[in-house]
Amino acid sequence: MMDHAAVSAARARILSGAAKRIPKASAASCARALGMWHDDEVRFGNEAQFQLMLDLGVFAPAGGHSPALEREAKQPHEGEALEVLRALQAAHFTLFRIGPANPEGWADAQDLLRGTAIRLRDEKLQREEFEGVAFAGRLMRLGGLEWTCGAVAPVTDEVLEELLGRPVRRLPPPAMLPPLTPPTAEDCALLRQAALAADFAPRVYRASLEHGLLGKRQ
Repeated sequence: MMDHAAVSAARARILSGAAKRIPKASAASCARALGMWHDDEVRFGNEAQFQLMLDLGVFAPAGGHSPALEREAKQPHEGEALEVLRALQAAHFTLFRIGPANPEGWADAQDLLRGTAIRLRDEKLQREEFEGVAFAGRLMRLGGLEWTCGAVAPVTDEVLEELLGRPVRRLPPPAMLPPLTPPTAEDCALLRQAALAADFAPRVYRASLEHGLLGKRQ
């Protein structure tokens, strides 16, 4: 049976190691893509915002730089850590809507880009107040579950409309994240098409940041 604590610890170690291998030039390109590069340094308002920049640097840097995870993969890993590393290397970026928590240790969720039901493992998101709320981030598959890979960004109706190229009003940031209105089959198809672009993840993260869903920016 999958030891959730061991997987979480291995994931944290590998992602932390990879983050330390992001060159400054790559970090700068990723920060620029997110509007977080000012006065020759990364500027962020909190750890959740910073994690979005690290996510790009580790998995899919802007500006043609190589992923830091590739450099981390050259370091020795064995046993469960090697299994987690391989899962991270196969992780995919998606939008997912949280469903009810399951007593067996996951939350039922809907992968909006793949159009599939998934079993999501993330202790921070497996809470009643997040039921119906959507997020963007990378998921890795391990032990029959989909695990988040460090960074997630909230996705609201306004963010979704912006990604679909429609006019959006900028509203004050919500006190609590609202449930996402389930997108239509047509909108899901448009999102899947948009997700083929190399800059899709940075666009999603930046939209979430600009709508204030991860707090005030510097």
